[in-house]
Amino acid sequence: MKPDAGQTFDGVLGNGPSLKMLEGALASGEVAHAYLFYGSPGVGKRTVAHRFGAVLVAGGGEGARDRAVRGLHPDLSEIEPEGQFTTIGQVREVVRGAASRPFEGARRVFILRADTLNVQAANALLKTLEEPEGGAVFILLASSREAVLPTVASRAQAVRFDPVPRSEVVSFLMERGHPEGEARLAGALGRGSVGLALRYAEEDELKELREAIIRAGFAFDGSFEDRHGAAGSIFARAEGVGAARERAYLAAHEADVDEGPNRRARESAKRLGRAARDGAVAEALELLALLYRDAAVVAAGAPELAVNADRMVEIRTSVAERPGADWAGAAGVFGEEGGKLTYNVSPEAILEVALSRTRRKILESSRGS
Repeated sequence: MKPDAGQTFDGVLGNGPSLKMLEGALASGEVAHAYLFYGSPGVGKRTVAHRFGAVLVAGGGEGARDRAVRGLHPDLSEIEPEGQFTTIGQVREVVRGAASRPFEGARRVFILRADTLNVQAANALLKTLEEPEGGAVFILLASSREAVLPTVASRAQAVRFDPVPRSEVVSFLMERGHPEGEARLAGALGRGSVGLALRYAEEDELKELREAIIRAGFAFDGSFEDRHGAAGSIFARAEGVGAARERAYLAAHEADVDEGPNRRARESAKRLGRAARDGAVAEALELLALLYRDAAVVAAGAPELAVNADRMVEIRTSVAERPGADWAGAAGVFGEEGGKLTYNVSPEAILEVALSRTRRKILESSRGS
């Protein structure tokens, strides 16, 4: 029996060609055994993976599909990395599950972060990816094809997800009741990610993180202790983002389970909270780079290209005070420092070093220093 593909991706913004291809696979029944959904964070990969997987496990049952979308179907499993990586133990559990019959659905579907698989974990998955038993389907998520080991990528059908056009994101936010100015700012800060734009429009913790970034980004005259304090303030806001994610997960789980969150749910909440905190640190580095890129375009005479349109007074003032400053070079520092987040380096230390390096670069290159 072919699963019903109707209205599978209603409400998902952008990426029409990819969605049409997946709808065609569902309608024809010609579903690949493994897919690689790749693209920058927040462009809909995970949402589409859950919608696609829900139709597959439900086999035409509307109630089963609804449960699967809500994360309550035993045959649709998303494997969250343990820390930075999906471990070989987790993969072996997936392999055993893929060889088993579905609990109640038409087939089993597994969603994994392909860019968190190390060589050992990937090798443990390869044979199952190539010749899955029992009709299991794997949906692998990654930020890019290059981030996935070639042996894994070659065994999955690639589906690209592009950034969503800003105009679509702004319209979406306005439909949710946000004023046009607020929607345009959040859409710009989202950088093609619907999820991130929505968070900037509605999540107080992320707004507080951005305020800490603005204060730290143009504080060039302080002491080492001041920069240490600024890094600590940013990290505290990132921890706030993580705590909010943990609370939200526990609240959602409590609503679905009468006796409240069990030990496994609490452990999952902690992992998600840590991941959200680390993601907020990465976003802080992106925001700092974005702030300095805005300064660079203002200095170049193209202020209309600036993203932080609501902070143009601070940006123009800093540019005027430091003529000749290498704002673009300063922005590049954060990409270099952000790469250290995948290693066991203190996020606070990364922020502190990044702020110190950019301060030196700006002051040394500025004719006004």
